[in-house]
Amino acid sequence: MSDGISASPKAIELAGQIVEIARSENIRRGERLFEHRLANRLGVSRGPVRAALRSLAEAGLAKAVPNKGFVLAQSLDSDIALKALKAGDRSEVHYLAIAKDRLEGRVPDVVSEAELMRRYGLKRTELLRLLDRIAAEGWVERLRGYGWRFTQTLNSPLAYAQTGRLRMMIEPGGILEPTFRWNAELMAPVREHQERVRKDGLRVFTLSEMFRFGCEVHEAIAECSGNAFLLEALRRLNRIRRLFAYRFIPDLEMVERHTHEHLQILDLLERGDREQAAALMRTHLHWSGGGDQIG
Repeated sequence: MSDGISASPKAIELAGQIVEIARSENIRRGERLFEHRLANRLGVSRGPVRAALRSLAEAGLAKAVPNKGFVLAQSLDSDIALKALKAGDRSEVHYLAIAKDRLEGRVPDVVSEAELMRRYGLKRTELLRLLDRIAAEGWVERLRGYGWRFTQTLNSPLAYAQTGRLRMMIEPGGILEPTFRWNAELMAPVREHQERVRKDGLRVFTLSEMFRFGCEVHEAIAECSGNAFLLEALRRLNRIRRLFAYRFIPDLEMVERHTHEHLQILDLLERGDREQAAALMRTHLHWSGGGDQIG
């Protein structure tokens, strides 16, 4: 994160993820960074989280307080916080490099771990973490006995367009499901994130954060539909879209338009006007070419 910090690559990566979580939850200077909550969110034990928090404390972003654990010591919009995000982005950089090379045909369908380690300068443990993540997203699978195989469905812009067309079919329909129920508690943080994006946009948030905030709007609405199959389908589509979305750099006008429409849809749903909300959702997705690149 800064010169003189002796943290493991895993601790630095987790530190960056902790900063992302803190930003998404709008944690303020002086507020606690709860180890157990972070461990649950990150899917790891408390030991690695504690090591990551110590690295943030060394950088000056967090502070250890007796009987309280760690608290945030600087604003999450500060240079220190942005450096932590960037330093923790090592796995993200390699993830995007693999995705880009795959989409542009530079990586064959079947590859060995040795080839990938050599190509991306990764240690085996780092590569396996990446491949496990990619396998969970459904675009690579481990072969029996040797190597990995990339799927055929995710190697062209046509696949991205098809995910968008499918979203246009299912998302407006989810709003009109007879089981749809507005969930104010679920939607409160979703709305807060959109308000913050409308206020700060590209000035404060990373592309990764903006994409995640956009996805959470659509997934929360799908969850309100009461149709678990629709929600699972949309989550899978969003994992696939992520590969393509980072190839597009949104401009301020696009961010403002998408955010404004997200908030309009939430307003309509809160008022119970599902017909109008479904119509706006269809327009929202169609206007983006079916892809809605940042959510």
